[in-house]
Amino acid sequence: MPNGLGIAALVVGAVGLGLSFIPLIGGLGGFIAFVGLVLGVVALFLRGRRKGIAVAGTVVSGIALVLSIAMGLFYTAAFVASVDQAVEDRAPSVVEPEDQAAGAPADDTAPPAEQVDEATAGSRENPSALGTTISVEGGDGVDWEITPTSALLDVTAQVKAANTFNPDPAPGNVYAQLNVHVKYVGPDSGSPSELVFTYVSDEGREYNGSFVVMDGQLSDVSELFSPGEADGSVIIEIPADGADQGVWGVEYVWGDPHFFAAV
Repeated sequence: MPNGLGIAALVVGAVGLGLSFIPLIGGLGGFIAFVGLVLGVVALFLRGRRKGIAVAGTVVSGIALVLSIAMGLFYTAAFVASVDQAVEDRAPSVVEPEDQAAGAPADDTAPPAEQVDEATAGSRENPSALGTTISVEGGDGVDWEITPTSALLDVTAQVKAANTFNPDPAPGNVYAQLNVHVKYVGPDSGSPSELVFTYVSDEGREYNGSFVVMDGQLSDVSELFSPGEADGSVIIEIPADGADQGVWGVEYVWGDPHFFAAV
């Protein structure tokens, strides 16, 4: 007698096999293949029914199940690798400040300069100096050149004077100001809102930008078309104690931060 379950196992297994090659829905193919495998095994033990079609359905379903798992692992590994590569590609490059550029006369009486580890330049342990220009990669390659020019670690009075509705900082905190020069060098246009500025204290706590009303903030700068550039400030509420021991962080959205000395 024909083996209906065996035929069903073969059909279901074939469907699962086809779906296992398709990203995102390969897991559905694996589930369907598992159902076909169960049907095939049951069909093998039915008395008086042909076993050949049941064996074929079981084998096809088993192959589809194994293949769907393997393809799922492959697609996941490929996705993780592509994300890691994208993050690495967005690591900012560094241009030394002008006062460190070549061409200045050497001072033979000066002590030997401390050697800088370029591999860790811009880390919290080895922050870049204010005035250093970094190139930051966005969605179209190198999109921004960013130069934190200077910093003021307590502008609370200026912030309060700028607008009476600006809130007082929390007890023990002050408003700090990072002055930044940005230049868009991408293929079309970009907004400084794509850039993220933070402050990280010496205790490792991160502080983000404060929403205050004050003229000259970088958030007031709209779209820049290549090679447009602008100057602006970033206001962040930070702890007063040890403020000069922290670091400023600059990054592109979803990128890795590049750190600068507090002052």
